[in-house]
Amino acid sequence: MGRLAIATLGLFLFIAAFHRLNLLYSHKFFDVTGRAQWIWPQHRVAANVPVAFFATRDFDLPKNRYFTRIKLAGDPQYTLYFNGREVGGRRTADDMALDVYDVSTLARDGRNRIVVAVRSANGVGGLLASVDITPEYQNMVPSGSEWTIVRRWGNDLPLRDPPRIWRSSPMLLGRPPARRWNFLSARPGKFMRPAQRIVAARQVFRVHTALPVIDILGGVAVVGSRPMEAAVFDFGPVAGRLRLTNGFDGVTRAVKVRFANDRAEFQTIEGSVESFVFAPGERTIVDPQERRFRYAMVYGGNAAIDVVQ
Repeated sequence: MGRLAIATLGLFLFIAAFHRLNLLYSHKFFDVTGRAQWIWPQHRVAANVPVAFFATRDFDLPKNRYFTRIKLAGDPQYTLYFNGREVGGRRTADDMALDVYDVSTLARDGRNRIVVAVRSANGVGGLLASVDITPEYQNMVPSGSEWTIVRRWGNDLPLRDPPRIWRSSPMLLGRPPARRWNFLSARPGKFMRPAQRIVAARQVFRVHTALPVIDILGGVAVVGSRPMEAAVFDFGPVAGRLRLTNGFDGVTRAVKVRFANDRAEFQTIEGSVESFVFAPGERTIVDPQERRFRYAMVYGGNAAIDVVQ
């Protein structure tokens, strides 16, 4: 009986210590993001279809601010616009973090506007954001029910919301540590360089290849391939951000691209394939990630590409 009591007491102390530690880290992260919640469009995640949307928020900034810093995490890919300017973005992959952008030079007294484009090839992800203006006054405009989800792109979207038919309230996924994101460490966001020039492909040729696919058969994931034609764009050795032009602007659409430095790599189906998701109304999107490559292969060949430097 004594051993049982000791074991029970030990278990109780362990649970209490774990709970205390969790509260400590939860409070520490609350200081970082405050009431910000992970948000997403009203969408059936299990549908496994591509999603592209724009989370927007207009807000006022006071005059007596030390700085203006946007804290942002967008999974799996995001691009940040602030007051009409493209600021930064990235593909998060397994490298999740809270990116901090100091946009003090773009901020103005009174009305300001944040727009975050988020893209997911399988419809799964999340967006978390807030704004700091002094060391003491943090986590303004936290992502949550007051943000707006816009499902269609318009050229004036970085400046104003579209008609109500394209707007909706976000789905709230919870505060950190929510779902698979847990607690995120903050780090400086990487600003996008202004475009200096556009590089066109030296040549374009078509190949017969196969796209790696995963089918669910009887509840079991089976890896296979789907034969298809692709367009290969040869840029010569190049560095920059890929820009894709879409021929269909009425629906959400994912374009799959494979990068390579050796033409022989296209003869196999192995290798990573990136997805670029267009929202309705979008004719052009730019990859937030800078790359070095020679060839870019567009599966299906239904998008034209060049490189922004």
